[in-house]
Amino acid sequence: MKKLIALLLCVAMVGCMFTACGNGDASETTAPAANQTGGETQAPKDDKIVIMAPPVTGGYLENLKVWAKDFHEMYPHLTVEVIETSWGDHNGKLATMAQAGEAPDIAEISSATIGTFVEMGVAVDIKPYLSSERLADYDTNALNYMTVEGTVYGLPLYLTIQSIGANKDMLESVGADVEKIQTEGWTYEQFLDIIKAGTKDNVFGFVFANAGVTASDFINIFGSGAGLSNNFTEDLKYTFTSENLLTLLKAVEEMTQSGYMPNYGVEAGQRLVMCQTGNAMIFGKAMPLFEGNFLKNNAALEANDGSAVENSLKMDYAFLPVPTIGGCQESCYGTVDGLIAMRNNNTTEEHLKNVALFMDYICSGDRIASCMNELYLSPVCQSGRDALVLDESRDPANLACASRCIDMVKAPPAGVTAEMTANAKSLMDEVIVPKFQLLLAGEASAEEVYKSICDAAFDTFGEENCVSGKLA
Repeated sequence: MKKLIALLLCVAMVGCMFTACGNGDASETTAPAANQTGGETQAPKDDKIVIMAPPVTGGYLENLKVWAKDFHEMYPHLTVEVIETSWGDHNGKLATMAQAGEAPDIAEISSATIGTFVEMGVAVDIKPYLSSERLADYDTNALNYMTVEGTVYGLPLYLTIQSIGANKDMLESVGADVEKIQTEGWTYEQFLDIIKAGTKDNVFGFVFANAGVTASDFINIFGSGAGLSNNFTEDLKYTFTSENLLTLLKAVEEMTQSGYMPNYGVEAGQRLVMCQTGNAMIFGKAMPLFEGNFLKNNAALEANDGSAVENSLKMDYAFLPVPTIGGCQESCYGTVDGLIAMRNNNTTEEHLKNVALFMDYICSGDRIASCMNELYLSPVCQSGRDALVLDESRDPANLACASRCIDMVKAPPAGVTAEMTANAKSLMDEVIVPKFQLLLAGEASAEEVYKSICDAAFDTFGEENCVSGKLA
């Protein structure tokens, strides 16, 4: 009888041990089980994981090395090699390595370019290597950006919103209710009145980085306010042939011809500086993280240490939503950057389990929370939000506006193929952007630009697969 009781107690204790393991921190991943052969447990095989990434934040690459070391301490059989790149050479280097069969195991990537690597056959479906519980940690909307034709190829690092920003003091000086704009939004007509009032000698009411390929940023960001949140509708029709685009182009025509906005290409580096020097009131593209730029510049001006932007002024930054155009519903343009798993000449099934383990580790919990604090963004996974401790210097009004804008971002519809995405990108780069530049310079009318874009889209997708009339 005593032996039976002892046996039952032993079983109960083992059960409690397993229960305790199941209640661990959801942000931490579970190591692959050790191999068992003939009843004997074998130590897991040594494995090396290679990750390639650009400086996602100022401290990201150094943090990545620390996380790699911490991960190795958790799983001594797994080591991580970090390949550092710059934003300028990252995509080209990644494509070259992938074509040679030497892709890193994990790579930072914009969701818009996943289709390229899917077509190359090097992107890996990660669902077989992660538990449903771990995948459930990530927001569905963000995870959808890492998905092509129903297959999840990676995990989201962050959902970045791109909108407009401003010198808050200048806005208020011309009668703008900044708080109301941030909390309720505004229409293009209200926006036009404000930039008209803000345009003075040597000061534009509004500037936007639109030189060269950066012109696509304006079309995407302001397009979200004109009902052009994605390249394709839910029934997979191309959207940039809709009347919404013509309405957007006419708005640009009006702003440039009136002098409220430059009628020439503004370089990406210029638009922020023009605001900081008082030569522009509202600027784009803007992101929440620019609040940090303004705070650092204000501190440099206060210290008078020579590190401030030349001729800059002390000012507060206001992050703003894009105005709605043509009566469309308020929206915000957002993109997801994440990590994808990639196949190379050394890939095995066991190796992919280790790759997914590390990928999940650095995309969640404390790691992603610290990264998002640098970007002034909210994590796109629950474990990251649970770990996030906000910097006290952050403006609560900007933070609330950014959170509201994040909620308005719409992921691409399901069913968009890699080929459709590639064709849409070609149209943007080879047709829409060059024609848009002509519009800015006053060398083509909004109607002429719109017709050229429609003709090219009909040739690419077929007129029956393009939107006609107005999008809701």
